[in-house]
Amino acid sequence: MLPLLISWLLLKGSDGARAIWALNAGGGSHRGVDGVMYKPDVADMPGVVSDHGVTHVPLLARVHPQDRILYQTERYNSDNFGYDIPISKNGNYVLNLKFSEVYFRSPNQKVFDIKMNNQPVIVGLDIFNKVGFGTAHDEYVPFKIEGNSLLIGDYKLAFDGNLHVEFVKTPYDNPKVNALVLYEGTLNEVPRLPPLESEDDDIVQEDIIEEDPAKPDMHKERHVPEPPQQKKVSRPKKANPYDDQSAQYWPIIISIGVFLPTVILLYSRQKAS
Repeated sequence: MLPLLISWLLLKGSDGARAIWALNAGGGSHRGVDGVMYKPDVADMPGVVSDHGVTHVPLLARVHPQDRILYQTERYNSDNFGYDIPISKNGNYVLNLKFSEVYFRSPNQKVFDIKMNNQPVIVGLDIFNKVGFGTAHDEYVPFKIEGNSLLIGDYKLAFDGNLHVEFVKTPYDNPKVNALVLYEGTLNEVPRLPPLESEDDDIVQEDIIEEDPAKPDMHKERHVPEPPQQKKVSRPKKANPYDDQSAQYWPIIISIGVFLPTVILLYSRQKAS
C-alpha cells in the first residue's frame, strides 16, 4: 500500500504542471492515476499498433497498476514516424515520452533517435539499457515557445504553432513509443515515475519472465557444466631392460661357450699329429 501511495505522490507532481495534450500510442482512451486524459491513437498514420505487452508483460514494473496500459500498448514502424501537437501560446513546456521494452531482452537490439521539429533531442535511446525488460521508462524534453520561435536548450528554431515529434529509425530495429504527454510548466513541476529499486524490480521481473517461457531467461544465472575429468586407466608396466642386471652378461657367456670348444678341438688335433 505504501509503495502505491509514494508512486501516486510522485506522479501527482506540483500544481504548476498541467497536461494539455496526451495520447496513448497503440491503445484506446485512458484516464491516468494522476487524472490526465489520454486520447486514443491516431488510426490513419504510418506504423503498427501493438498490445504485445498486455498479454506478455501483465506485471509491468515501476508504474501504478492503473497506468500499466500506457506502457503495454505501443506504435512502432519500420521507418521514421511521428505525431503533431498543436501549441497556441507562449510559455514553458515539457514533452513527456513514455516507453517500455516488452520484446527484446538484451541491450543494443532496439536503439532509435527522437527529433522535435527536425532537431535531435534524444540520440541513441536504448530502453532495455536504461531500465531492463518490462519496466516503465520516461524521457523528458523541456522547451519554450516565444512568438514564432521554438527554444530547445541552446537551439532556436522557427515555430508555426505545430510541434512535430519524430521517432527516427537507426540500424537497430524499429523506433517506437508507448505514450506521449505535453505539460505546460517547467521540468521540476512535471510528475515523475518512482525511482528504480533493484530489489523490488527484480521480483517483478522474475514474474514477468515466467509469463513468456518461449524466450530465454536473461535474468537467471546460467551454469555451464564442467568438462568431465579424464579417468586414468591402469595398464601393465613395460619391462625395463635395465632392471635385470644379469642380462648384460649373457653375450659374454655365449661367446665363451662357443670359443672354448673350438680351442679344445684345435688343441686335440694338433696333439694327435
